[in-house]
Amino acid sequence: RQRQMCIRDRVSTQSTWGKMKKKFLSVFLCLSAVLLGVIHCHSKEEWRNRTVYQLLTDRFARSDGRTEPCYNFSSFCGGTYRGILNNLDYIAGMGFDAIWISPIVENSGHVFDGYHGYYTSDFYGLNLRFGTEEDLHALIEECHRRNIWVMFDVVANHVAPVTNNTDYSPIKIFNDSKYFHPFDQIRPEDYGNNQERVENCWLANLPDLNQSIPFVRKTLLEWINWLVKKYKIDGIRIDTAAHVPKDFWDEFCKSAAVFSVGEITVPKYDYQAGYVKVMDSILNFMLHYKLVDIFARNASMTILKEHYENVRTHFPDPRILGTFLDNHDQPRLLSRVPKVARFKCALILTILTEGIPYVYAGSEQGFNGGDDPFNREPVWTHMNPKSELYEFVTKVIHIRKSIKAWEHRQVELHYGDNIFIYSIGETLIALTNSDSGIHIDLKNHPFKVGDLICNALAGNSTSDCLVVHKNFGVTIRLSYGEPKIYTLKRRALVNIWTKKLMS
Repeated sequence: RQRQMCIRDRVSTQSTWGKMKKKFLSVFLCLSAVLLGVIHCHSKEEWRNRTVYQLLTDRFARSDGRTEPCYNFSSFCGGTYRGILNNLDYIAGMGFDAIWISPIVENSGHVFDGYHGYYTSDFYGLNLRFGTEEDLHALIEECHRRNIWVMFDVVANHVAPVTNNTDYSPIKIFNDSKYFHPFDQIRPEDYGNNQERVENCWLANLPDLNQSIPFVRKTLLEWINWLVKKYKIDGIRIDTAAHVPKDFWDEFCKSAAVFSVGEITVPKYDYQAGYVKVMDSILNFMLHYKLVDIFARNASMTILKEHYENVRTHFPDPRILGTFLDNHDQPRLLSRVPKVARFKCALILTILTEGIPYVYAGSEQGFNGGDDPFNREPVWTHMNPKSELYEFVTKVIHIRKSIKAWEHRQVELHYGDNIFIYSIGETLIALTNSDSGIHIDLKNHPFKVGDLICNALAGNSTSDCLVVHKNFGVTIRLSYGEPKIYTLKRRALVNIWTKKLMS
């Protein structure tokens, strides 16, 4: 028995020491980066309190402020770094304190237009269609002055398409087939079933870099280190992360020495969990697919129970995961189901839940583009800070910040086919995918009997309030699919007097 206790204590000590070593290494790398010139080195714990606005540089705003529409979404539309800089008030006005912009590297027009930034032709060159180096530095400096952190999208899996899949001469540095895997397209059934093919075959005719070649590996590691230092950015979003072996990402993220979040689209919890061992975070595609099922396909909201259980089982800290509803690769929810009330509920489950929220540009204006490229609409045509959804997003982000949602554990209180209720601290959120009325008396809640609570989404702060009842608890009525967020307005008088008597 004493031997068992000794072994158990030893295992516990080793586990604690292992965690301490990992934390020390993280601090050491960050400190080293600061000393070497990377000023903005924020930990993943610090990123938890950020709210990220994702935009495509080419589609957000033009330098000269012109608002004419773009008629060819498969080519450049004219958005620039100066355009972003000139409209930071629009972004900050909603409460966003981080932006994720397109890859900045030079893109090839040799075969297709790289308006999106994912067709790299020169890793050390700049995509001048977005602006000059001075413009980019000016944007980053102004963001930092406003306490807005900047995240670059980066691609280390592939380069721009090449003629006949054989002519690599337009690709700087990697200008020979010897740097790439042999041409062989990834099959849809490979994802989640054949990882070797996912990592070694080509995605959508894009030449697939072979990171096992020492020159390729060394060049990419040196490049990301250079990029972060040169532009003093705060984080990187890693494109096509599942298409490259994890051991490479481990070195890549250490070389970057800033916050990293990866794109892994396979909706398997154990598969996704493997990547948070080599990077700080991943985008929560599991939640994204659940939101689409619930709000566009009328799936039961009870599937969220299994989702949150799986997330907490597989991920040490769910608050680090990137939560999102729409992005530049997925059809917007409003294209699947044109119901604003459902869209609002889905947005709340993006912004006010466990994780770092990422909101795709145009969501605040109700954009409803379908498949790529129609989900990549120019924002400048509808940049209205008084629109219904702009004001709604602003309210929800304000609630997230005012209650410091990232400091509290989310508690699921009630699941039903058409209703989901949960709390974060002393804030209660009620959501539905029903277009008719929902009524429930909730006895399991975070309040005290007699507390006055109000719906923070109501037009008037006191127009939708109720007193917590001794027998019925919190009586929730949702009409026509509307969401509600109840916050404490006033403590019950008996609670106030009790505290005074005990003080």
